[in-house]
Amino acid sequence: MLHKILVPLDGSRLSDRILNQVRRLLVREDARVMLLRVQPSPLQYPYNEERRRVLVQTQEHLEGLCESLCENGARATYTLLDAGDPATKILDFAKRYNPSLLAMTTHGRSGIRRMLRGSVAERVLRNARHPLLLWNPFRPTGVGKGGGPRFARILVPLDGSSESAGILPLVRSLAELNEAKVILLHIQELYPLSSEYPGALPMLTPEEALKILSPYRRQLGSIPVKLRTEVGLPASGILDVAQEEHADLLALSSHGRTGVSRWAFGSVTEAVLRHCPLPLLVTRTRPG
Repeated sequence: MLHKILVPLDGSRLSDRILNQVRRLLVREDARVMLLRVQPSPLQYPYNEERRRVLVQTQEHLEGLCESLCENGARATYTLLDAGDPATKILDFAKRYNPSLLAMTTHGRSGIRRMLRGSVAERVLRNARHPLLLWNPFRPTGVGKGGGPRFARILVPLDGSSESAGILPLVRSLAELNEAKVILLHIQELYPLSSEYPGALPMLTPEEALKILSPYRRQLGSIPVKLRTEVGLPASGILDVAQEEHADLLALSSHGRTGVSRWAFGSVTEAVLRHCPLPLLVTRTRPG
C-alpha cells in the first residue's frame, strides 16, 4: 500500500531527518521514494555563477540521500523544481505524482522559531489529498521505544464517527507491514451537569465507550488490538496515552465528528502535532 513515498525537503538538516522515519517504512517492503526539492528563489542568488554553485551542491546532497535510501532497499530518486512557493509546488507535484504517502518534517529552514501555523507543513496538511507522515525533528525520536527500526505500537484516536475511522485501512496496512500492535483510543469530553452545578460528568459509562471501539477492532482483522477509553481533553489525553502505551506512531484522521475546523488545524491535530514526540500519520476524509 505504501509503494510510492514523496518526501519534500528544503535543503536543511532538519528536513532531512524525516528520512529516519521513512526508513522505518522500508524494513519489510521496498518502495519508490521520490525526494522533492523546490529551488531557492533566484532573488537570493543574483549572480549566475552563484546559482550554478548552489544547484551543484543541491544535486550532490540529494544524490547522497538517494544512495543512502537505496542501501535500505528503496528505489530512490529526486526531482528539482523551479523556484516558487514551496507549498504550492509540493501540492501541484503531488497531484501529478499521486504518492501513497507524503512525508515531511514540520520544521525546516525556519527552525524552531517558526511553529506549525502558517508554515509549509501546515499548508500542505490543509490541502493535500494524500496521507501524510509528519514529524517534529526537535522532539525525541519516539516515546519509550526511542525510535526503533520499525513502528511497533500504533495509537489510533477515534471519536466514533466514520470520518475518524477513515485512517484504519492505512493503519492496517502499516500494522501488517511492521507486525505492530494497534491501540484504539476513545476520549470522552466532560460536560457540565448544569449552570447551577459546574461539576462535569462523561456522557457514557466505560462499558458504553468500549462498545464504540468494538466495530473498529473487526476492521483490523488478525492484528493485535487493545481498546482503551479515557475521559478528558482530547489533545492532552492523546499525548498522555501515547506516553503510557509506549507508542511510536500516532495515526488519526483530519476530520472528526466536528469536521475539519476542529480536528485538522485549530484544535486537536494541531495541538497534538505541536507537542507530540511521535511521528504523526494523518489522512483527510470528507464528512459524510
